[in-house]
Amino acid sequence: MINFTSSSLPLVRQGQLRALSVTTAKRLSVAPEVPTMAEAGVPRVEVSSWSAFFVPARTPQDIVRKIHSDTVAALAEPAVREKLEQGGIVVIGSTPDELASFLNSEMDRWGRIIKAANIRAQ
Repeated sequence: MINFTSSSLPLVRQGQLRALSVTTAKRLSVAPEVPTMAEAGVPRVEVSSWSAFFVPARTPQDIVRKIHSDTVAALAEPAVREKLEQGGIVVIGSTPDELASFLNSEMDRWGRIIKAANIRAQ
């Protein structure tokens, strides 16, 4: 079963589930004893969920900068960061340009998989 860390880790800690691996490229700080898929013998599996703020395309750059700086400041707050990390979230806080680059790589990656598997929306 593949599940989100925030919902499954408490069950692992209580002994009701056994964690075999994480699908992230690196081990999670909240569960350093759990190997990655590659470490568990399944190479090239790297999948993780992510979140980002998006604004309309013509949003003025001063507003984009303000949202970005406020978000980075909030993510730097120790209490906020700790709460997110305890839920298994890896906090990044990238720039808008870094997010755009990440999105392009994700579209390339998953686009190839979708085409190869002939996946269609219904």
